[in-house]
Amino acid sequence: MSTFTARRLSATVVAGLATAALLGTGTASASIISNDGLRIAAYQNSLTKSTEEGAADTLKEFNALTHDQQVKFLNYSEDPENLKALLQEASQASAPGTTVHQLVNLNGGDVQIETDSNATFKVDTSVPDASDLLHAGWWETTYTVKQKIFGVTVTKFSLWVDYYTNGHRITKVDHADCAKRNFNAAVSISHSVPKAALYGGEANGEVIWEGSIIYKGFGIEIDKRHHVVADADGFKSGYLKNV
Repeated sequence: MSTFTARRLSATVVAGLATAALLGTGTASASIISNDGLRIAAYQNSLTKSTEEGAADTLKEFNALTHDQQVKFLNYSEDPENLKALLQEASQASAPGTTVHQLVNLNGGDVQIETDSNATFKVDTSVPDASDLLHAGWWETTYTVKQKIFGVTVTKFSLWVDYYTNGHRITKVDHADCAKRNFNAAVSISHSVPKAALYGGEANGEVIWEGSIIYKGFGIEIDKRHHVVADADGFKSGYLKNV
């Protein structure tokens, strides 16, 4: 074999090894990209097939995120620390007749925990108002806790209680009910039968949320007590805390 031929074969081998190395790196990168793409596609598919109210809106908001944000979104939704933050005690009280809004920022504002309340009522026209502050009729007061990632609502708990005021005070409580939105594949949520009662002239509504967090093959059971209190002027206080 000539020296020229030996050098040419050597160069060919080196070039082949270099190409193989590049192909190997490319394959690894493609695998990573493909994995993220599969996660994104799986989440989009779950929202598309979901019959839960709000799924279409969440899908639209998720699709509006950049690719990097979508990957972070999925990482945040699976982060046990963010899940724990949602399940930490959240409670607020305010002056009668007012609403409350609380916001907690996590991960530099990427993840947010919000609490809100509101009170609506239907005036009973058969009973004249006795004052300018209290209105006779049926009221419904709600206390909500929700988690947002990049502005997209992922998990939301709402509890409300219906009661009647005669213009001076609450005289009876009809019922309590609840609703949830959960678009986090790592969390499974069910609930007990909501209960309502009249205590000390105040309407109370309560439900127990039964949550299961599936994280990397490990299941964590967490029960939360969701409570709302209202007086004749509307929302008074509420909380979401461990049972």
